[in-house]
Amino acid sequence: MKLISLNTWGCRITEPLFDFIKGHAESTDVFCFQEILKGGHGITSRGEIKSAYEDIQRMLPNHTGYFSEYGDGGYYSERSKDLDFKYGIACFVSNNYKQSFGQTISLYDPTKKWSDYSGRFAVGTAMSVQAGEYGIINVHGLWQESIKRDTEAKIEQSQKVLDLAKELEGSQIICGDFNLLPDTKAIQMIGAEYKDLIKEYSIIDTRSPLYTKELRYSDYVFVDKDLSVNEFSVPNVTISDHLPMIIRVQ
Repeated sequence: MKLISLNTWGCRITEPLFDFIKGHAESTDVFCFQEILKGGHGITSRGEIKSAYEDIQRMLPNHTGYFSEYGDGGYYSERSKDLDFKYGIACFVSNNYKQSFGQTISLYDPTKKWSDYSGRFAVGTAMSVQAGEYGIINVHGLWQESIKRDTEAKIEQSQKVLDLAKELEGSQIICGDFNLLPDTKAIQMIGAEYKDLIKEYSIIDTRSPLYTKELRYSDYVFVDKDLSVNEFSVPNVTISDHLPMIIRVQ
């Protein structure tokens, strides 16, 4: 199986990103995307493509798409919540695989009071799909005002991801934008149960030149410890403010 995970940044870098997807369409079994817009027309005030999900589905006629919407705080920089599109994460799975949608979970409780954080939350969603003998989780971890360190909510997030993984069958792949640094307890919780490919392959940067902040980690792929990894790469291509992660397993 070949899988690509990418935070698309709302497909703002439209033509290069779509060319990348079309170039990998035939060889890729599963695409896991974060920051995907669905159901609208035109572009947002941030330059995002409101019909990205539909546009990508047309590029992938031999894949079945699955979409999960973020919660109320998902689109965190718009003044109005009366949006003419949905905003969330998506998976596209090759029709060569017997497949099914698992479930969507929120990675935090918006009503809960946290002793170490009282600011805004955004995104924080995971979805699971079965693709043949593989159970896959697509994650977009909590945004907490650019905090990439441990918080109570992010520790809870990791436990929710681990609990979701227990419900999957077969070999497991957990991927996405976790909004966390490698030395956090929240990442190490998952790394204790799975192989952390960012760590194993000594990847030092998952952000493209379009991201100008100092902290260069955000994205991860975790796989079952007994799963054979044939290839893992994070190519330096400017198609988003994140870099894509490409994995081949057997």
